[in-house]
Amino acid sequence: MMQARALFISVTLAAVGSLFVAPAYADREVDEVLKKFEHEPKIREVQVAAIKYYNVSPSKIASLRSRTRSKALIPGLSIGFTNSLSSFNRSVDDIIFREVGIARFEEQKADFMGFSASASWSLDRLVFNAEELDVMSLIGIQDGLQREVTALYYVRRRLQIEMLLNPPKTLASRLSGRLRLEELTGLLDAYTGGYFSRKITNNLKRKRTSRAKPRLGQTIHAAPTESDELKMRLR
Repeated sequence: MMQARALFISVTLAAVGSLFVAPAYADREVDEVLKKFEHEPKIREVQVAAIKYYNVSPSKIASLRSRTRSKALIPGLSIGFTNSLSSFNRSVDDIIFREVGIARFEEQKADFMGFSASASWSLDRLVFNAEELDVMSLIGIQDGLQREVTALYYVRRRLQIEMLLNPPKTLASRLSGRLRLEELTGLLDAYTGGYFSRKITNNLKRKRTSRAKPRLGQTIHAAPTESDELKMRLR
């Protein structure tokens, strides 16, 4: 009975172990394929670049929301200025005491200047401000932007893998695949302000530079010159 139980446990462990070992070998092959795209930015880097380019980062939205609420504490100011000029003539004629002669003319002028200023607060906006709804709508833009960038990123990656594992045979299919890849790259650049292509170019330059630099303890052998080869032949 004990031997049967031990045999059952060993068979079960072997079966469970095979479930973990088989995917490990499969994942190793997948990792080898994905390593060919290590020079490209990760999906999160592309998402952050797009959010930064469209200026809809969470910190920016929180700042706008806070400023919208505190806007009610700032009074609305109105300043006014008035200026009026008036001029009129009048004739004064005293028919009782006047002496011989015509009526007396008088010219009168008036100049009026006035200033006014007022301040008003909308304290009800401290409780609810409709402008906060406009700010919160930026969250929807941020979410839609990330979804669109993610979809484009992985459509492009699947196309790359398809062209790598199943290369197109005809010239037309190769041209179609190349143009589609350039289209997706251009769309990602449009969403990130050119970050996607710049990051790939910088990573490739960095990778070539790291390969060119000698490692610690590595001996660099210079290529033989023509004179060296001639001396070797003479020997």
